[in-house]
Amino acid sequence: MKRTVHIILLFVLVFSAWTGCTHRTDGLDKLVNSSEYRKLKKIAVLPFNNISGRKDAGKMVADIYVAELFRSGKYRVEEPGNIKQFLIQEHITTIGEMEIERLKVLGRRLKVDAVVAGTVEEFDDGKGGVPVVSISARMVDSRTGRILWYERIKRRGDDYIVIFDIGLVSSATALAKKIAKEMIEKID
Repeated sequence: MKRTVHIILLFVLVFSAWTGCTHRTDGLDKLVNSSEYRKLKKIAVLPFNNISGRKDAGKMVADIYVAELFRSGKYRVEEPGNIKQFLIQEHITTIGEMEIERLKVLGRRLKVDAVVAGTVEEFDDGKGGVPVVSISARMVDSRTGRILWYERIKRRGDDYIVIFDIGLVSSATALAKKIAKEMIEKID
């Protein structure tokens, strides 16, 4: 019995250390102090730049971010249709690197305090294997153009396995949702 308890404790310790090591960022996930986040009330989420090769991955991830930001209750989230209308009116076709002046115009026109933008680097369902998703995201102050927060995470569907495939994430969409939720929880 005592040996079984030791084995379970060892498993928990190894698992805790392993899951702590799977989080990957570029070290920039905390750029401002939490009091600045409390001043933010309304956020706009731009369509994410998609370099993954998977059609519509940028739109899917942006939609996931809108839903997860809304669900978190931290901010009011601007209606995606209003953002799309702004992009059309301003003749913006590439989202990847919007100029600071355009971000400021978006902020004033839609009355948003910050803008979330990002890039979907990988979005692979693994076709019979394990899905892989890599996302980078940043939050930019719409008044100053200053980057408030940045993070990049790459995950595999098997990163969440606890034991015997329990916790395996089997689709890139479900994996992107987990990543977005992780990122949003760290914004403050």
